[in-house]
Amino acid sequence: MIKSNCRGPVLVALTPLVLSILAASASAATRTDLHQQNIEGLNRSYAAATQTLGIAASSSERHAEALGFDSESTLRELESSVDADGTRHYRYQQYFRGIPVWGEHVVVAEDSSGSLKSLFGRSVSGLAMEIPVRAPLVSAGSALAAAKVAAFGSRQ
Repeated sequence: MIKSNCRGPVLVALTPLVLSILAASASAATRTDLHQQNIEGLNRSYAAATQTLGIAASSSERHAEALGFDSESTLRELESSVDADGTRHYRYQQYFRGIPVWGEHVVVAEDSSGSLKSLFGRSVSGLAMEIPVRAPLVSAGSALAAAKVAAFGSRQ
């Protein structure tokens, strides 16, 4: 009687699947609830970090730095306002490598000296593992031409 052991080939076949699931869960992007952040701690950390380098000129750069964004993440201002007491409010869209992070806005209020007063919304970190750097498959001109044909047909 020949006894076959099928476990070995099955385990070998499933190993890549298991490893990919583990790797995907380890590299998942993280959303941070900004309302739960320690404002005083962020202000202290930012003041210490900018002592030698100086404070960023634009509010969007200053807020991205204070929130600990990586070098590939930016904030683009959607709107801003100033209260009678000098409090400035900013609403931002987060971008990663020029791609908008949809569904997540960052709302910052700062006092007249530029210190953070409150934060709302969520920021997303860890996107470098989720969005690999790749060269475009289609040039910008080719993509535009294809979009025009799709939208307008022969009427362009």
